[in-house]
Amino acid sequence: MNTDKKEYGISVIMPCYNTEQYVEETLKSVLNQSFKDYEIICLNDGSTDGTLEILKRYQQSYPNIRVISSENHGIAYQRNTGVQCAQGKYIYYMDSDDLLKENCLETLYQYAEADNLDVVYFEADSFYETKEIEEAFPQFLTLYHRHKEYDGIYDGRNLYIQMENAGDIKMSVGLQFTRHQFLLDNNIKFGMERYFEDNLYTVKVTLKAGKARCVRDNLYLRRVRANSTMTTSENKTRFESYLEVVRGLMQILEEEKQDFVLQEAIYKRIRGTFINVYKDYLKVPEEEKEEFFGEKGSPLYLLTGMASFMNIEEVGRKKVSEKLKKTYAEKSEINEKLQRTYAEKSEINAKLKKAYEEKTERGEKLKKLRKHLKDTKAELEKKSKRLEQLEQEKKQLEKHFLGRFVLEKYNK
Repeated sequence: MNTDKKEYGISVIMPCYNTEQYVEETLKSVLNQSFKDYEIICLNDGSTDGTLEILKRYQQSYPNIRVISSENHGIAYQRNTGVQCAQGKYIYYMDSDDLLKENCLETLYQYAEADNLDVVYFEADSFYETKEIEEAFPQFLTLYHRHKEYDGIYDGRNLYIQMENAGDIKMSVGLQFTRHQFLLDNNIKFGMERYFEDNLYTVKVTLKAGKARCVRDNLYLRRVRANSTMTTSENKTRFESYLEVVRGLMQILEEEKQDFVLQEAIYKRIRGTFINVYKDYLKVPEEEKEEFFGEKGSPLYLLTGMASFMNIEEVGRKKVSEKLKKTYAEKSEINEKLQRTYAEKSEINAKLKKAYEEKTERGEKLKKLRKHLKDTKAELEKKSKRLEQLEQEKKQLEKHFLGRFVLEKYNK
């Protein structure tokens, strides 16, 4: 970083190529940020429309806007150039047709500063240029939302494994806020792919990050429009970019031999890339395939062959997965029946217990009654014996003269 120039809290790096229809709105969304300590580095990538004129006009009005213009090299080249020129503590990559919510930079800066983070990942909402594009690409509506929450601070490798396994890796660098010195220290740069340039970069950043955080804040507004890199049809350069991504991922896989769990996550990323290659391959007209992929043995030919193989494997895996889902569903149904049976059994046991307790209670009462009856009977027997004894004594007295006298006197 060149220290003889003004330093900023954030460097917003914005490559621009033929976006005269959108770039002014994009610049305004950055200039309207609640956070003010930032610079905007606009990198004109050989635009042939009025983009450069708009950028120069804004540069004249705002001292924190710099415009660097060159011939067309691609977005990856321009982002690398932007990082080299940046004077900010943090780097944020902005696409020249998208928008930021007003509190975007302030929120990300606070997250990063609070925990001295290397990178903050966040989320975005998509908006469509036309209704027709929305109908053609409905997947973008929720594409930048994650399935899970990732609370706390993570080591980058652990965060990568968790997000990859959950299908939550978002490759767009517009959803990343990165410490500048971290990028320099680890020599992390974009490759020269014309497409998918975010993929390898994002994997490298995440794996190298000592302290990373992923938040659910939707701070970015992603424009889905015609003729953007997200919606353009396939061409040979696209497949060459796929090839570079696969090579880069294979290299990471080779470097991570000692970490089996991470290897599994990287392999999942490779497999997903091959599935995308195959989907794009099917869209290429048959008469153009030889021109695109060359003869047997060429790298692109082998790439599509491997993609076809991976697709067969993926289809098989999905069939197995569907069978497993069906089995799990049947198992869940059986478990529910068992739970109902257990509940009914518990209810019957409860009734039996209550009946047993009532029976026991009646038995105790009966036992007491029997004892009372026995005691009463014994008392009656005792009294009966006494009565018999008195009768005997009476008879003896009657026989005796004195006894009769006494009795007569007593009877009077």
